[in-house]
Amino acid sequence: MLKLLRTLCFEAGHEVMAFDNGRAGLAAIRELNPEVALVDRRLGDCDGVDIIAEARGDSPATRFVMVSGCTETRDIVTAIRRGACDYVTKPFTSLDITSALDRALSEPELAQTTPATQVILCPNN
Repeated sequence: MLKLLRTLCFEAGHEVMAFDNGRAGLAAIRELNPEVALVDRRLGDCDGVDIIAEARGDSPATRFVMVSGCTETRDIVTAIRRGACDYVTKPFTSLDITSALDRALSEPELAQTTPATQVILCPNN
């Protein structure tokens, strides 16, 4: 999953940093303040919703896209309430991911002419 997301984002013209665990990704978000972070709901070492909530204080301009196999309405609502700007369910298509990135980057304060940095967090499987 991580390799696929990394490839999709790279091929869409974005600078990509990928992490296979939540804590490493959270540290990178705090340090680098990326424009967009793709965060999986279940990361093994932590919950992606918690990553978003924790990162919001240190990286308030980062837009978060939740990627998850969880399709329950309450999971989606929880992610949005905690700070996700979009929610992509698995299985997804490449268009689902690139569209979510485009929507996240279309926010006026993030409009830019250079590629965005993404921090991608996914489970180890």
